[in-house]
Amino acid sequence: MHFLGKIIYSTFSSRKHIEALQQNIRDIEWASIAEYIPEKSKFLDVGCGAGYAMQSAQDEKHCITAGIDPDPGAHGVGRYENSRIRKEFKIIQGFSENLPFEDETFDVVYSSHVLEHVNDEGKTLSEINRVLKKSGVLIIGMPTSTMAIVNLFSQFIFTTHIKIYEFFRFIHKKGHLKRFISIIRITSHSAPKASSIWYDIVNYRNKRWENLISRDFKIEKTIFPLLYPYPDYIQLFKPRKMKKLGSSIFFICIKK
Repeated sequence: MHFLGKIIYSTFSSRKHIEALQQNIRDIEWASIAEYIPEKSKFLDVGCGAGYAMQSAQDEKHCITAGIDPDPGAHGVGRYENSRIRKEFKIIQGFSENLPFEDETFDVVYSSHVLEHVNDEGKTLSEINRVLKKSGVLIIGMPTSTMAIVNLFSQFIFTTHIKIYEFFRFIHKKGHLKRFISIIRITSHSAPKASSIWYDIVNYRNKRWENLISRDFKIEKTIFPLLYPYPDYIQLFKPRKMKKLGSSIFFICIKK
């Protein structure tokens, strides 16, 4: 049974592999936006995870960094063992809808793959606007519908057999109806806020992100850093740079 389980679950990447893939993706995304971060600026990372972007801002741009996250260190590059992540970063535990900073504090507010997870997108952007200086820049990146479609096919290809296996393995236990439904349900990247991948396909549209951000900011530039497969599974294709298509989209913004 142990050997069978090992084969069945082999479509998932190991923690070490996920970390390496995510680090490569985040490094490429960072390289695509780094030129918009002024030297020695006051830099806030909203949804900073373990502080990977804060480290880059400090090392490469000599920024004075701050970070906030509802669960510091629990996600993103550095959530597993990674010697590059500095332990001395002071990351505030808090939420993007209520940033604990004075008005117009930061030269740069950076937020990567966070807006799709927050409870209130409008309030988050309003708070970012408040703490950003008049001459400051917002650099914000989110997943696209393209990424959601890649996730849809990845989960279908690499997890359906696992769900069927678990349904029959635990059929004598409670919750078998839920496990049966999960065979055809593809999980949202925005879970637990959303349950279905169809939420992602609809709400991660580039135009929707653009319209949402434009309420509070003027978009100066739109960047598609990279088209990449979902890192949790066997890789369906090699990451590649494309002009108008990407798994993530980044906006370089100023205050209106």
